[in-house]
Amino acid sequence: MNTKALMGYAGLLAPLLLAACTVMPEGPSATALPGTGKSFAQFQGDDASCRGHAQVQLAGTAADHTSSHGMQRRYDDAYQQCMYASGHKVPAAGQLLGSVPANAATPPPDTPPPRY
Repeated sequence: MNTKALMGYAGLLAPLLLAACTVMPEGPSATALPGTGKSFAQFQGDDASCRGHAQVQLAGTAADHTSSHGMQRRYDDAYQQCMYASGHKVPAAGQLLGSVPANAATPPPDTPPPRY
C-alpha cells in the first residue's frame, strides 16, 4: 500500500478515534448542597433527577467531537442549573448560591449613589 492511501485511511479514522476517546461524564464534578428548608431525602431525589437531566443534555454530543473536558463542563452546567432551580445551593464565582436574602436590594444607610 502506498503512502497516499495510508494517509487517506488515517484521515477517515481520525474522527472515529477522537469520538472513541471522549468519555461521557459519570456524575457532576461540581458541588451542590441541600437548599434551606430542604431535607437530605429531597436533596437525594433532586440529585438523581438532575443527574438524569444532565445526561439527556449531552445526548448525541460525543459524535460532535466534543472533548471530555467540554462534555464534563456541559454536564456540570446542566446539573447545577437543575439543582439551583430545585432550590439547592450551587457554587458561583467563589460563593455558594442559594436563596437571595430579603435585604439584598436594600443598600446600607449612608451609601453614596453610584458614579457613572
